[in-house]
Parts: sequence; C-alpha cells; structure tokens
Amino acid sequence: MKYMDHPNKKYHVLARGVMISSEYIFVAHCIGMDNTFLPGGHVEFNEGLKDTLSREIGEELGLSCEVSGYLGAVEAEFEDLDTYHQEINHVFTVKIQDINHKRNPSSKEDHLEFYWIHIKDMEKHNLQPHPVRTLIMNYLENKVQGSHFLSTFDDGSRV
Repeated sequence: MKYMDHPNKKYHVLARGVMISSEYIFVAHCIGMDNTFLPGGHVEFNEGLKDTLSREIGEELGLSCEVSGYLGAVEAEFEDLDTYHQEINHVFTVKIQDINHKRNPSSKEDHLEFYWIHIKDMEKHNLQPHPVRTLIMNYLENKVQGSHFLSTFDDGSRV
C-alpha cells in the first residue's frame, strides 16, 4: 500500500546522540525488537533539539550529558503494523561524564536497554535508520564538515 493511501500516518521529529568510546558506539535497544538505534527521542512542542536530547538521555539513563556538534539529519520511512511512519532524526555528538565502552549504564525505562557495540558491528546490530551508519562513519573519518542530510527515500534503504 502506498503511503498516500495508508489510513494511518505518523510523522516524527527526533533528536539522537552519537557517543563514541575507543572503537565503540553507544546504542539503545527496544527489548523484543531486532534493531538498535541511537539514544534520544521525540521533540516536544516548544522544545529545542539539544534540550530534547539532554532531556531524553536524562529520562532514559538518569544521567546528564553535554550535547555538542550537529552532525546532520537522517530522514527515514517505515511501516509498523497498520501505520506508515516518516521521521527526521537530528543527530548530535554527546558526551556523558564517566561512561565508556567498559561499562553499560542501566536503563531507567523497562522497555529499553543500552550497550556499546563495535563500530564494525553496526550492521550486525541492525542500527537504524540505515543512513545513520553513513553519518557516523563520515564523522569518524573526519568527513563531516557542517551538517549533512541523508534519507532512506533517496537510496532505497529501508528501516
């Protein structure tokens, strides 16, 4: 069914954080699902992107963080049960004092878990949306200068 004909549609604006320690990236996993994603979440009305990311990390991990550089936006679409979803993920670098790949912090939300994966294992852990992997690799290879926009609509990758 084409999205225009779909009876249920949702649009999401999200702020996500990239945390790197050595050759590891910090990810979130919704228990029972087969994918991982970057920590963060939905922007609330009258809330800035950096504030959203800081709030979400506080809610999810009970930790304060420093949200810094804007890496870019990743657009994605997916179908879930009876709903077509379209989302824009705004991705920032994030630092949380005293956490690194040697320790997984505890989740404050029962449906989520957080852990470190090796950079080379992003595909193995099904990091979504797919174009965020390119954004992360560009960042690690110092190719990110200014912001970037990546989309599943453009490259055929699906979440």
